[in-house]
Amino acid sequence: MLPAGHDFAAPRRRDRSGWAAVAAVLGAGLRYDGFETCGCGRYPQYRPRTSAQVRRRRRIAARRGIPMATMPAARDPYDPTAAPDA
Repeated sequence: MLPAGHDFAAPRRRDRSGWAAVAAVLGAGLRYDGFETCGCGRYPQYRPRTSAQVRRRRRIAARRGIPMATMPAARDPYDPTAAPDA
């Protein structure tokens, strides 16, 4: 059991694609954290919701030589100006 963060919303029980995405995000060392409870903290970060989105980011990370640990946090990996906020 891994701590997923206080903004984690579990996919439906039968959503295999959603659970595969959760496993990839947690496996990359990321968490589902966003706003602090006081409202003065970080902004919510993007996390992939399906295994297709995870596969897409893995392909892009391999092509560009970017560490896979930062790619799940990238909102749009095809946008060269969007920096991953891991």
